[in-house]
Amino acid sequence: MPKRLSTIPRSHLFLPEDLHLYEIQNIFTACALWLEEGMEYQIATYDLYVREMPPHRNFLVLGGIEEVITGIKQWRFSLKEIEYLRKHNLATPKLISYLRKFKFTGDLYAMREGTIFFPGEPVIRITGPICEGNLLSNFLMTTVFGNSLYLSKIIRGKIACGKKRFIAAGGMRVSSFETAMKASRAGYIAGADNAFPAFFRKYRLPPPPLSINAYHAVIKSFPTELEAFRAAARLFPNRLRPMVDTYDFRQGVANLVTVARELKKKVQHVASITIDSGDLHKRALYARRAFDRAGFPEIQILLASNLDEYKISALEKMKTPADVYLSATEISTVSDAPKMEIVYKIAELRDGRTVRPLAKLAEGKESYPGQKQVFRRYRKGVFSGDVIGLVGELHGKPLLQKMILRGKSVYNLPHLDTIKSYVQKQLVMLPERFKSIDRQFVYPVTISSKLKMLFHLVKKEHGAKK
Repeated sequence: MPKRLSTIPRSHLFLPEDLHLYEIQNIFTACALWLEEGMEYQIATYDLYVREMPPHRNFLVLGGIEEVITGIKQWRFSLKEIEYLRKHNLATPKLISYLRKFKFTGDLYAMREGTIFFPGEPVIRITGPICEGNLLSNFLMTTVFGNSLYLSKIIRGKIACGKKRFIAAGGMRVSSFETAMKASRAGYIAGADNAFPAFFRKYRLPPPPLSINAYHAVIKSFPTELEAFRAAARLFPNRLRPMVDTYDFRQGVANLVTVARELKKKVQHVASITIDSGDLHKRALYARRAFDRAGFPEIQILLASNLDEYKISALEKMKTPADVYLSATEISTVSDAPKMEIVYKIAELRDGRTVRPLAKLAEGKESYPGQKQVFRRYRKGVFSGDVIGLVGELHGKPLLQKMILRGKSVYNLPHLDTIKSYVQKQLVMLPERFKSIDRQFVYPVTISSKLKMLFHLVKKEHGAKK
């Protein structure tokens, strides 16, 4: 009996060598068909957009453009990848030859990262040889999906917190290490805090000031809660942030007051406490009163315990005396709306001087033809509505910007702090009703008359009656 090869991979982490073949086989067979038919030089335009608004959302925030551009610039098929396709008959000889020389030579237009957008609006438009855009299908959809999903979720928590600090610990309880990094990046862009050194190292950002969260395991490892607080305070004076509900909550608060008095004699202080169980509103009120009576109004209160934007909003409406909110599980799972239907559709095919607008006519899943642009209108400095039209029209400020032309990058990728500032400016210009956490509103997005006319021409060409 022949010896079987080990099924244990070199690493269970997703590696760069996995990326180019992380695609359904149909993408490769479609390219093989086009190559066999001599269609490889036809120029195709593809649109990437979200088909429907996820539940409970009034707007979306675009993420992943930096990752898209850097990925496309580096996209090559290695000899090992091509050999794998050849060995397992997943590519024809012509496709193998094509992949050996692959390099993106087309154009990419996209909205800036951090742009607020709405369903049906192309956020990326790619024009180039038909196989090029096709081979990037899953990469583009996955990249925009993950980054936008987290950014659109975390920004809601930030809105719910108002001017208070929001810690988005989206790196905890995630489905993979890669999604943890995307969640951390999205949290930073949204203006939230996190404390994962890997994120700050990866993006060459200064990490936040060190603090000691004496969490439950730390406290339980000492004979008493008070001893745990004192030990942490000795090593991290002025940076102590213990949990006070490991055992009895009220005794935990009393123990913290004891330590605060001891630190005060040394001209030191307790930074804050964490409450992550029970009735957060009542417990925050109790702790705040206890600290104020003891003469420690500077001790801040951090609330956790499966918080999301809805719970934070409810706590804020009750005027809960919290200074900081922390959300982890609800963010890492995007629990209220984990699905975002990203689609990537071919919209035009050009063969020499012949241009064919292409549209999908399936009921409920229609797509519009032609090279499109998204225009944003403003009234008194705020968004008043968007128009999806054809390139060359002018219905407001064009949102799709040129980023790659003929395979060359023409867009300077911004610093993360620049993207963060842009997101905040976008929020200021978004009408207040769309920032609602628990009410839904539909933002006006219309289709230009020229685009509607082109769509009806395609329907007529294919014999559609409706």
